[in-house]
Amino acid sequence: MSKVASGVKFLLYIGMLSVSLFMTAQTSLIDGLYEMQQNPRLKEKVYVHTNKTAYFSDDIIWFKAYVGDSINHPSVRTKILEVKLFDENGTQIFAKNIAITEGTGLGQIELNDAIAPGVYYLQARTNYMRNFGKEYQYLQEITILGQLPPNPSMEEHKQYDVQLLPESGNLIEDVENSLGIKALLGSRSVDFQGTIINNEGGTITTFQSEHEGMGRCSFIYEKGETYRAKIQLQDTLLEQDVPKALAKGVSLSIDNSDEKYLKTSVKTNEATLNNQAVSNYTLLYYQDRQLFQLLSMERLDSTNLFIETDKNIFLDGVHTLTLFADDQPIAERKFYMETGRKKSFVSLEKAKIDSDSITYRLSTKGKKKRLGVDLSVSILQKKSKAVDQKNTIESAFLLSPYVKGTIENPAYYFDTENEKRKEHLDLLLLTQGWTRYTLDELIQEINPDEAYEFEQGFELKGTLKKEGKYTDLVLIPDDLRIIDKVELTDQSQFVFQNLDLFNGDTLRVAYRDSFGKLIKPSTIAYDTTANKTTTDLKIDRAPAVSAREKGPPYGFDNIKNYGTRVWGNDSLFRNLEGTIDLDEVTVTDKKRSERYLQRRKTIAKYKPLVSDIGKYYDIPFPEVFKNSDMGLMDLLAQQGFTVRTRDNGEAYLGGHRKFAPLFINGRSIRPEELPTLQLPLNDIENIMVNNLGFDPGAQVSIMIFQVFTSADYRQYKNKPFDQFVVNNGFDRARTYYTPRYIFEESRPLDLLEVDWKPHLKTDTKGDISFKIAQNEKTNGLLFVIQGFSNDGHLISKTIATD
Repeated sequence: MSKVASGVKFLLYIGMLSVSLFMTAQTSLIDGLYEMQQNPRLKEKVYVHTNKTAYFSDDIIWFKAYVGDSINHPSVRTKILEVKLFDENGTQIFAKNIAITEGTGLGQIELNDAIAPGVYYLQARTNYMRNFGKEYQYLQEITILGQLPPNPSMEEHKQYDVQLLPESGNLIEDVENSLGIKALLGSRSVDFQGTIINNEGGTITTFQSEHEGMGRCSFIYEKGETYRAKIQLQDTLLEQDVPKALAKGVSLSIDNSDEKYLKTSVKTNEATLNNQAVSNYTLLYYQDRQLFQLLSMERLDSTNLFIETDKNIFLDGVHTLTLFADDQPIAERKFYMETGRKKSFVSLEKAKIDSDSITYRLSTKGKKKRLGVDLSVSILQKKSKAVDQKNTIESAFLLSPYVKGTIENPAYYFDTENEKRKEHLDLLLLTQGWTRYTLDELIQEINPDEAYEFEQGFELKGTLKKEGKYTDLVLIPDDLRIIDKVELTDQSQFVFQNLDLFNGDTLRVAYRDSFGKLIKPSTIAYDTTANKTTTDLKIDRAPAVSAREKGPPYGFDNIKNYGTRVWGNDSLFRNLEGTIDLDEVTVTDKKRSERYLQRRKTIAKYKPLVSDIGKYYDIPFPEVFKNSDMGLMDLLAQQGFTVRTRDNGEAYLGGHRKFAPLFINGRSIRPEELPTLQLPLNDIENIMVNNLGFDPGAQVSIMIFQVFTSADYRQYKNKPFDQFVVNNGFDRARTYYTPRYIFEESRPLDLLEVDWKPHLKTDTKGDISFKIAQNEKTNGLLFVIQGFSNDGHLISKTIATD
């Protein structure tokens, strides 16, 4: 409940609407809020936990995505998450569709040597999130290590931007006003100090930055006076007008320092008090569509009204307080609540030490119970420079969606080691500012129309020539089982909806008669306009400036060009007679340029079939081989890769301590196809390989072969049904493996990862055990733990061990 001054009527508590209590408040406001409660919009939030935040150019960005609903439970409405990587100019580089099940999904982005060093941005969003603005999308900086060329013109683009932001939106004459100050340089925060002076040059108050280029001050704005702010920023002195105060009006002030009560002050002046034209003032406390309290005042009877609200009525996270004059919003203030009801505890201990591995036990519990949690754990060196943890699941779910603009370091406000984090968080929300809007605009912002729907799967559309009396059209994948059926009408268009399709899958569409017989359509065309679209990202900050200012490893001073893979005499196929190896490191600029252009053409040619083709390298073989009777399997056998059989009878391609999945034209060759696979070399256009490195768990080296046949072969090959190759479905999640460069010992330990455990689920006791390899060079480990539970507990913990 609230403790309020006389004249204030309590109308709404914890979102329970009671029409009989609304009569003292304005009808249009109550009608609007009632409609919003009757037709609420679920809001989704996303967090993407990457295994680190700084990568080599031949690295893989491994990640786990978490999709939550309005109250931080795993979202069950969305099955598709769009994850994209943009460069510092906002140009899209990669796009992935991640399959979401019970609120989580796994994925990876395979980098390649065509990606230049610099700052990149990882964006994640569901289709439904687009209804609520860019604040709800997830955005994270990613750094590709390497040397950047000097940019002497960069200094010319640096400009100071100082914002003077009255608390709740307006300054009022003859009232003590709070003013938030925010200073930026090149879109990054900068420290400052300054004074407020009157029109005679006298100092009224002083201020300085307290955190991330933000500060505050308070002063009484005297009637008829004007004020200016003088701000010292590094070697620059700026002077600008303080916003003009209103002669009549009402403002809000929040004091969130008390442990039990939220203290609200409604301030006005004598001019407003003595000539009140407003019939009703209303205070509304809410978070998204969830309404917590509504207080109505028929008139103001004091210049300073105090209200104390029990904090127990709120949820965790950012809330908003809006003041209405009749049905017009006139002031607004955001505030943060940390109730402790969903507080979680995480512990980690060594459970077992073997000669080659260590088993850890991770335990989670809530305030009163053990938790069943879906987790991901990134394991790095204790003093790692490969991770800059500026985002956590707590900051992504509880803070970022409610704040406009870029927050420089959201995770700071949730680190309990930071003594002033709550004070600085309130300062962040004070400097949010506010723009006037109408009641309808407010309700539309809280509860917008649904222009974008939840995505439950993919669509396959097309047209065909209707034949005979067939009424059923069926969809058949490679295993020849029917996965969907639609009934045909007189129209020639067809659409299969909500399909779980993966890129590279091949599908067939066929008629099915009343006896179950499948008939190939004589004419069929697929609609491919729904393929992935390339978009640009509007970036609020200046990445080129920030990359160079931050210093190693996120700046690029003294950072070697780690990650460029050179395939020379150590090439996988170096012993193949007649093979022409690529040149060593010493090559002319002309040769390097020609090779670069040719590689870009190869990547562009095969990317529609293999999304991560940039990770693969050509395996050249002499033309004479094509004129022989040799086939693909003969070529692979010369290098020790043959078709072998597992204990369960399943065939695989491998050799001594090595294993190799095989793909032809982007399609995975199934185990049962391997023994009878025949593909002459003269029908092959390209063979490419990706050497993934050594998997310590399986004790094998893993390579992936991609084979691309000639155009003539693809056209000639007879198919019983026209096949459609999916290139706008889910991107398959791969199993994490230890990077090859770990074993080369050519890079600093503090830039290397140790392991990545993306799919951990605790048992009924809240425990989970996992194993990592022993490494005598490791001087302590850093465990970055993120996750959530089915009941909305958010897990975010970083643990360092010796």
